[in-house]
Formats: sequence, structure tokens, C-alpha cells
Amino acid sequence: MSAPRHVLVIGAQCPDLGLLDDLERAARSLHDTLTTPWAGACEKDPAHGPTLLVGPDLTQQRIETAVRRAGRTAAEAGAVLVLAFLGHGMAAGTQLYFMAGDSRAEDPLSAVDVGSLLGGLLDSAGLDGLVALVDTCHAGHALPDLKSLAGGIRRGDTRLSLLMGAAADEEAYALRFSTTLVKVLNEGIPDAGETLTGAVVARAVREDGGAVGQAVQHVDYDGAQFSAGPLWLARNARHTVRRTGSPLGPVGRAELDRALHPLRLMNGDGGGDGDGARDGAGDVGDGAGGGGSACFAATAVDGALHLHDLEAPHDLEAPHDLEAPHDLEALRGRVETLPAPERQWAQGVLDALRNAARTVDLLDAWPGTALTTTLLRRGLAAVEAAPTAPLPRSTGTDLLRDAVEHLLLRAPRAGRSRTGPLAEFVALLARETGVDPQDPALRAWAKETGAVIDLNDAFARLAERTEEMRLRLVVSLHSAVGDEWPESLAAWLLDGGTVRHREEFPCAGQDRAGTERALGTVLRWASGLARSLDTPLRRVEIAAPAPLLACWRPEETDLGIRLGTRYDVVLRWSDRIQPPDHLWWINDQARDILKAIDQGPGADGSRVDWLGEADTRRVPELRARLTSAPRTRALALAHRPERLADLMETLLASSPIVLWPDDDPARPAVTPVPAPVRRTVDTHWHLLPVGFCRAYREKWSACSAPDDHAPAPDGGGLHHLARLRTVWDGPEWLDFCAWFDREHTDHAPMDHAPTAHEHTDRMHTDRAPMDRAPMDRAPMDHAHTDRAPMDHASLGHAHTRHAHMDHAPTDRAPMDHAHTERERLHPEPFPTHGEEPA
Repeated sequence: MSAPRHVLVIGAQCPDLGLLDDLERAARSLHDTLTTPWAGACEKDPAHGPTLLVGPDLTQQRIETAVRRAGRTAAEAGAVLVLAFLGHGMAAGTQLYFMAGDSRAEDPLSAVDVGSLLGGLLDSAGLDGLVALVDTCHAGHALPDLKSLAGGIRRGDTRLSLLMGAAADEEAYALRFSTTLVKVLNEGIPDAGETLTGAVVARAVREDGGAVGQAVQHVDYDGAQFSAGPLWLARNARHTVRRTGSPLGPVGRAELDRALHPLRLMNGDGGGDGDGARDGAGDVGDGAGGGGSACFAATAVDGALHLHDLEAPHDLEAPHDLEAPHDLEALRGRVETLPAPERQWAQGVLDALRNAARTVDLLDAWPGTALTTTLLRRGLAAVEAAPTAPLPRSTGTDLLRDAVEHLLLRAPRAGRSRTGPLAEFVALLARETGVDPQDPALRAWAKETGAVIDLNDAFARLAERTEEMRLRLVVSLHSAVGDEWPESLAAWLLDGGTVRHREEFPCAGQDRAGTERALGTVLRWASGLARSLDTPLRRVEIAAPAPLLACWRPEETDLGIRLGTRYDVVLRWSDRIQPPDHLWWINDQARDILKAIDQGPGADGSRVDWLGEADTRRVPELRARLTSAPRTRALALAHRPERLADLMETLLASSPIVLWPDDDPARPAVTPVPAPVRRTVDTHWHLLPVGFCRAYREKWSACSAPDDHAPAPDGGGLHHLARLRTVWDGPEWLDFCAWFDREHTDHAPMDHAPTAHEHTDRMHTDRAPMDRAPMDRAPMDHAHTDRAPMDHASLGHAHTRHAHMDHAPTDRAPMDHAHTERERLHPEPFPTHGEEPA
């Protein structure tokens, strides 16, 4: 029998060195992982006191007392103690000092001597072992005096596993070590056995790359003469003893075990999990399954999945032993003996598992282009706007099965049938991989699972969304210099990714008012073209220089109504159209970052790195950090710096997605962006950037309505996004910039007016849709965005256009010295990739 496991996680803020924005979240995430039965397996909140301490009120004395009490309690129980320090660290000589709430810079006596504390714990009689995690600057100095243990009370008969997130001479940033550690423990490590030692975990953290730029270190000391087994940090989530060919994943096994629990009770076997299993029945019946994962965790770890009293065919001992769908069918006769509520619930679970097996068979022999992990995860996120249970983290073939089980047994249905979310998922995959809605395999699956109408509805919704998002209007201010307003606006109307029309519009004045009046003229021009195509125009992309993006809200442009009331306005960085020489690399780097973001959130569940006031206050250091290591996440500011415009170019060059608080520059908020707002960004990531447009409209509606008629905020928390602003340079914007740069480089301006033949050829080229792979568009960007079709009447003031509408780059005569600039603004049509949600 393994020794008990105790834990203490300490996340201390030190106001004297600056508050760490994500400290509390990182500490709670690590604590949750270490106390989860199938991960760290430590006891949570035992009688001796709390196992998680966070905040700025943790004094030096309180921390030292808590550590000694935890060590004493673990020693009395003969337990292993897992101890974690997260926060600021100070090096003095060869010692590491952990900074408490009352610690002062360059004052070691006011801080916690980590090495001495660890040494005292190791020499405590009865302690079965110490696992220590240190995520601070200079963490490499945390090593205790191991030589002195030989002469201590235990004469070296003790053991230690110490993981440090940075070398002794290094600084640590953004709690990267802790968040990457959590990710590794939650995902598990292939072929690493049932439990994970410190050495294995340290290597996995290095290979993950989440703590790049920091030298993750590990030290083992083992002088224990009679230990029962190796000192480990967590159970391995990738370790499995399931039989080959089992059709059930974790969710399926958990729900089947709970569904059959009443049969065990009828046979006199409580199974040791009676209350917990039955309490979750309502969740499964409703499709939410809020308690399912916890139930499975307990039963899987403790080996409590027993069905041997059922006398089912093939002598099935557990849901692990089901070898084929007909084994599930064999259980139907047994559930007929249950009372009506339990019988209906159990039958629903069996039906769902039968449909899951049929769906996995369909996906295994998928008739379209190859399915990928990224595509499956993106489709799953698109179907579930606000998951009520964690989405599967598995990969490969296991992800096929786990995603299907999740949609059938855990996804909220919101009035839909049980197969509704699954049908939407299958339709999205079909759309993305070029499968015809009438494909025989798809239709056969729909008939077998009873999802014919659900699948038809899903395809109809996709077609409607695609038509609504067919047109894009790009308006660029890239002729502006610095923080000055432009003399003219360049505009392109794109149809399905192909430039149909382009034009340049003069600004009445080189100021904000002149720019917004010209913007109204552009919208009137584009709306007329949209009407001629009998297609709504919804997306307006406005590209501007960094200083203007920091201070301008173009969606609030007054056209009689706000621009953003009628259109989804997305901000872009205009420097990406033609990057300056010192930033020639920004678009290539942006693509790499978007690919990394597309792989999914990090261990902390976020795709965003939030920068605090301490970061933006030291601009040179921040610039050095942002340029010293590759980025894998978006950038966000937790507060609005006083000189945001000066910092904006650095941020935009470092990340294609940048967010910041929508505060009044003259009165910035005192407190950082609150946690609910940050969580909303991650939860609704697949709806962005259009989700911001919806949030702004909700805010405007609430502000303009009387108090007793104000609309209630949406239930999913989308309204929190109205507190943020963003520049979102996704793949489709990078494709547009690449097209512009390529055409500007490859096509010299014509020195003659086109002939009729040339004009016809160019017209044909300009309007012909480009061949694109099925993944070139991503309707899942807008899978949950409600867009009612609307009559896009022309908006804006009646201004005279700079020139008449042209349908091809060379369909007018040269215009003396302005001709070269016009050609630069009007290159050839381009194929574009849709902006893929992550």
C-alpha cells in the first residue's frame, strides 16, 4: 500500500517587488492538479489546515509556520509531502529567499529561507519523502545542504525530489514553469509508466517548450533504506491497462458504470460509490453530466468499476471489458428490470454509446480529406460555446472516441435532441473536409443514429452562415504617417476571398472627422456593390497604424447609426500590408504564433499571456523579453498604460492578436482586468474576433435603454468582452497582406490604357473565384454568432468618390504621377484562407 500524500501550495505576492497578475490562478491550477485523484493524488484540506495559501497577506512568519506545520503533520502520518512555492524569489549568496507579503527587496531577514526550510523537513522523523516545486526567479538556489543530512537526526535516511523552474542566475517569467508543469501532468507522458517521477516530469516540461528561456532543473536525493517505491509527483494520465478494441472512453465508461449502479444495488452490491453514482443520474439525463468526470476519477483510481454481479453475457467484469457494440446490446435486457426513471436513464446511456460506436466507425472511414487533431478540437469547441464539462484532451484515435462521447453524454443540448450537438459536429467536419451533404456514408450514419433532421438542420445553418460571411470590406489607413490621420482611404471588396472591386477615397480633412466622413462614403460604395450581388455585407475590416489603433474606436463612427451596430468591425494593423524594413519578419512570425495558438490552450486553460503593470512600467525590459523567445500565445494588457500608443507597435510586432482594456485614457482603471473577463476570452475564443462586436452592441443597447427595459446580459458571459479592445491579425489578414505585397512586387504599372481585350481578360481574372482547399475557410469562426439577414441599405453621407468604381486593376487610363500609387493600391485578386479559430 502506498504512503498517504499531503500537499501545501503557496502563492505569495510581494507588493515591494510588484504584484504578479496570474499568480492566484497558477497556484490554484497547480493545487487542483496535485489534489486530483488521477493526477497528484494528494489529500485535499486535511484536518491540520488549508493546503493552498495565496495572496498578498501571507507574511514571512505565516509561511514558515504553515510549512513547518505541514511537515510535522506529514511526518506524524508517515506521508509524502508535496510542497510548492510560487512567487518572487531573491538570491543572496547561494541561498534562495522566497518573498512574502511583508518581505522587502534586498533584505534577506524579511524573506523565507527556502533551502533551510527544505533541509529541516527532510530531517523530520517519519516523513516518507519530500517533493518540492519552486517557480521563482533564481529557483536553482533552493537546493538544501544535502551534505549535512548525513550527520542529521535521520543520518541521511530520507529522500527528496526537487524541481526548480529557473537556474540560480536566471529570472523566471509569467509562472511559465508552473503552468507548463500542470499541462504536462494533466496530459500525461506516453510510455512513462503508471507514475511520473521528478526526472521524467522535468524532461517533459523542457520538451514542451512552455518554459523556454528558463533552465528547468531537477535534483534527486534518495538515502531511504526501506522505501516502498519510487518518490513520484503524479499518476500518469497516459497510462492505461484497457483491453485493445474497447469501444468506450473515459466518459463512456463512467456513464455506463453510473447507469448500471442501480442493478448492483438490486443484487446487494453497493459498489462503494452508491451515493455519488446516483447523484449524477440527473446530470446525464439532462445531457450536462456535471459530476461524471469526478465519479469516473474515483472509480477508475480505486478500481471500483465492477459489474460481475450482473451475470451479463461474456462474464463482463467492468466497462473496460466491453469488446464490441453487441456487448452493450446484451445489457439492455438487464436494465428492463429497473424502475421507470432509472430504466429510461440507463436506456438513454446505452443508446448514446451505441450511437457513439457508429459515429466512431464513420469517422474511422471518413469519406473526406484526412481528419486531424486540430480540426477535431476546433470543431468540438465550435459546437460547445460554453462547455459545462472539460473538453477532451486526448489525441489521435482516442480523441475521435472521446469527442463523440462528450457530445452525446456531456454537451448541453439547450432544447435539442441528444444527437443535435453530434450532428452539428459531423456537419462541420464534412464542410471542412469537402464531404457532400448527400454522401451515402453520411446519410447512412444519420439514418442509423436517428439524426437525419438534426444533420439537415446543421447543414442548413452552415449554408446560411457562409452566405452571410461571403463579402468582406477591407478599408486601410496605411497611407497615414505615424499618429497622423491619412489623406485618403484605400478600400477593397472581397467576395469569397477574391477581390472584386477596389477604390481609393479622399478624406475631406486630415483628421479623425475627415477620416470618418470618408469611411461613410466607403460604406455607401460597398453597400451598393453588395446589393448588386444580392448578398449581405457584414464584415468590415479597418487597418490602421499602431498609434491610431490605440486611441480610435472606428466601430463608433456616426453614420446616422453607429457603424458597429450594422457591421462586424474588426481592427487590423496596417503595417502588415507593407512591413517596414526593420519589421520585415513580422508576418512570418505571426503565422507561426497563430499555428501555436491553434493547437489549443495551455495548461492553465488560456491562449493569452496577460502583462501586468510591472511589465509595462519597464518598457526596455519588456521589449527584450518579447523579442528573446518565440511566442505561442496572444498578448493582452491587464491594465492600460499611460503611453499605450508608444507601446502598441512593440506589442503588435510580437503577436498577431493583442488585447487591452477599453478604459478612458484620461482615467484608466486602477484595478487590472478582472478574472471573469479573462476567463470569457478563453471560453469564447472560437467566437472571436466577432464576439467583441456582439459584446459592444449589447453594451450600447444596455446603455441606451431605460433601466427597467435594459436587456439582460447573455448567459454565457459574452458581455464581459465589451471591457476589452483588440487588434486581430488572423490568417485571412496575413493572406491579404501577402497578396498585396506579392502583386506590388511582381506587377509593374501599365504605361497604357487597356484594350477592350485586355479589359475583358482582367475583368475575368478579377472576378473568377480561386481554387481553394476545403480548409481555406472556417465557418466555425462564426459558428455561434447570431446573424439575422438584413437589408444592407447604403449608409453614410453623400460624398463624391475619388474615382469611379473599377472592376480590374487596369481598366482605366494612366493618371500621370498618381498612377503608380493607384497601381500599388490595386493589385490582382488573391486566394485567401479563412480565419481559423483555435
